[in-house]
Amino acid sequence: MTESGIDPGLAALAVAVAQGIGGPVAAAARPVDLGPEGPLGDWTETARLIARHRVQGLASPTLLKVSGGAMPVDLKTSLIRATMLAVQAQRKQMDLLLRLLTALQQHGIRAIALKGAMLGHRFMARPELRLSNDLDVLIDPARIDDAEAVIAGFGYARHLPPANWRPAWVAHYRKWRKDAAFLPLEGGPMIECHWRIFDNHKLLPFDFEMLWHGRHIEMVNGVEIPMVGNLQQLVYLAVHGAYHAWFRLKWVADFAAVFCATPPEERQAAAALAARQGVGPVFDHALSLAHRLFAIPLTAEEVDRVARSPRREALDGFALEALHHHDASAVGLAIDRRFALRMVLHSYRLRREPGFLAAQIFMDLNFPGGLESSGLGDRWLWLYPAIRGWRSARHHIAHRLGRQARA
Repeated sequence: MTESGIDPGLAALAVAVAQGIGGPVAAAARPVDLGPEGPLGDWTETARLIARHRVQGLASPTLLKVSGGAMPVDLKTSLIRATMLAVQAQRKQMDLLLRLLTALQQHGIRAIALKGAMLGHRFMARPELRLSNDLDVLIDPARIDDAEAVIAGFGYARHLPPANWRPAWVAHYRKWRKDAAFLPLEGGPMIECHWRIFDNHKLLPFDFEMLWHGRHIEMVNGVEIPMVGNLQQLVYLAVHGAYHAWFRLKWVADFAAVFCATPPEERQAAAALAARQGVGPVFDHALSLAHRLFAIPLTAEEVDRVARSPRREALDGFALEALHHHDASAVGLAIDRRFALRMVLHSYRLRREPGFLAAQIFMDLNFPGGLESSGLGDRWLWLYPAIRGWRSARHHIAHRLGRQARA
């Protein structure tokens, strides 16, 4: 491990990603040997890390350039192909975003582009290298049904909640989840239609009206693209990454790119906004992690504030563990149930207010993944939290007992 608590291979990969981001992030990157004699010289492990953290597009150009003839031909071919596919996919995604937002605007539906392609477009030197598997759009909550009809008109079918669910189940889903997922009938990126930014609205109380009022407008090919405003963007990315324990390097890269493009006085205003919203320690944790991975320069005030921030060391520690986990995605957590439970518990320590903790408990108990198998009629859905809680506890207990028995 390096002094920052980061494996040398992951630290070197962050340097390669920084070069892909460009601008001040690339300029701040630590000097590291990215060639065949450096920490990324184990090409099999390098390929795993790149795919694990979904930074194929951002990292590959630099690694291909510095590796010379040392990189195995099959890996070099794989990285070139991954980069080309990332570029093609991002261009198609941007085209879809422009057409979708134009259609929503024509129907009078307010919508904001979240994360993804627009972050790359605005804050990265080569935005087409930022890989994204889906398109995230925040919709006016009062127009969800209308927006879903527009999305369906683009040849998409709703995947979550399932299209055949009863209205009562859909209403339950919308109450306790933040977005619906749509899959294309004939190929293309998934669309996530958000009506709020987090499942638990008390995690970061930015409602749609607040975000719409503070929006930033970016012009792309003559189309107005509303984005989350600069200050809210920094706070949102910090909380989003922390909620998922930053298990993907590309989320830290997003935060670093926006942070480095923001003047110090605006960063101070963002920190004040985070403090007012009750997520000041989480924001400082994001600064700490981005500094450890990408060496982003901090002002003296930021260094002092981060050093004194409560719970920052604990949040940093778990984030570093998640970053180094072999696969902290939903697929990986289905296997490593012990770490999955720790991820759930981690979400409870992002805020200390009783209201947030209570809302998080209710959200977990009402998670709609088991509605179909619950056997409850519409009039009895109020019993679902008890069934969900029992099933979840039994699952974790049985898994733990099974591990002990095998041991």
